[in-house]
Amino acid sequence: MSNADRRFGHTMTQPPASADTILHLLRQLPETTRTDLTTLTGLSKATVSGIVAQFMDNGLVIESGKRQPSRGRSQILLRLQASARQVIGAEFNEHGCRAVLADLRAGPIRFSERSFISVTPEDFVEALRACVTELQASATAPIMGIGIGVPGSVDEDGQSVTVSVPFKWRDVPFADLVREKTGFTTMIANRAKTAVLGEYWQGNPASRSERSHLAYINAGAGIVAGFMFDGDPYFGHTGSAGEIGHTTVEPDGPPCGCGNHGCLHMLASESAIVHHVRELRASTPDRLLLHQPALDIDDDTTFEDLIAALRDGHPLVEQAIERAARYLGIAIANLANTMNPSHVVIGGSLAALGDVFLIPLRAEIQRRALWNTRNHLGIAISRLGDDVGPIGGAALFLTRIDSASIVEDPGYWL
Repeated sequence: MSNADRRFGHTMTQPPASADTILHLLRQLPETTRTDLTTLTGLSKATVSGIVAQFMDNGLVIESGKRQPSRGRSQILLRLQASARQVIGAEFNEHGCRAVLADLRAGPIRFSERSFISVTPEDFVEALRACVTELQASATAPIMGIGIGVPGSVDEDGQSVTVSVPFKWRDVPFADLVREKTGFTTMIANRAKTAVLGEYWQGNPASRSERSHLAYINAGAGIVAGFMFDGDPYFGHTGSAGEIGHTTVEPDGPPCGCGNHGCLHMLASESAIVHHVRELRASTPDRLLLHQPALDIDDDTTFEDLIAALRDGHPLVEQAIERAARYLGIAIANLANTMNPSHVVIGGSLAALGDVFLIPLRAEIQRRALWNTRNHLGIAISRLGDDVGPIGGAALFLTRIDSASIVEDPGYWL
């Protein structure tokens, strides 16, 4: 018997698919019973009882009380012991790495953050290694591995970044680099796809029906989407689903680095807003500028500089943001008409701009989405903010492993 068996009980002997189904339900339900699990899964009472017993032997499930139905004997309540195993989730963004130590529901336990001075893959991984070291010190259960949201397209195996336009990366074996530095099994996905997992597991929508067809849109330095269909993440044929930043919203618009013209990225991202403010500033007569708050804008002006001007109510900045919101609204309306999501959650720096961004965005969606689509579409700002990425990274890892792996190879005990 292995060390894991001696510490955590017996290995799984029930059919893996059945155990995975029950584990999935235990994650979703705050409490349940063996009877409920039998009804929900269609499995036999003996199979459900056997799987539950194995989970209990391994510290994954506890009996938390009793429920008295209207008729018949009382039923023993079961609850997932989410803290029995832990996982690290992380996200790489333009400024650094943010990571979280999370439980079996991707519930956050502790966060860690590191910045970096360059955008080389090696610097990204070193920042993550520092976060992992800090989080290991807080672990109260075995850490099974790491899930990461990365900026760029990822191969079908979830191991390498095939291309990242913002950072000019190609074919970077990120999972191997992280594994070499940390010793943990590592899985990666595009950061919008991990973010939608974060929203699905820990975010806005309260009911299972709202979560069934969920779209998450990260709008900031780049614009990208992630999708959940019937509770499963959708990655597309080659893993590149959700690149809405490179969909055309202006056929004769500005050229994009991807080779297209009129991409959403070139009209609604942070850099697009900065560029448009420069254009507005150059085309506005001086006599009108005299009646506006001061606005110093040059080649070094950043999006953060414009946020400061927005707080002063500068009309040129407001105008540029409203235009970006309309273009993003067009893209979301197209997405809604095509994909028919139940809920759209918006995150990223643009989502934090407030009504100057949200009012024209919602108006454009209302104007362009089909009646039946828009009237059954929830739109919300992510309440998780910058935490959605690392939480989604943890959820990514948890969706990629099965119950047998959790029981039989629980990871590092630290």
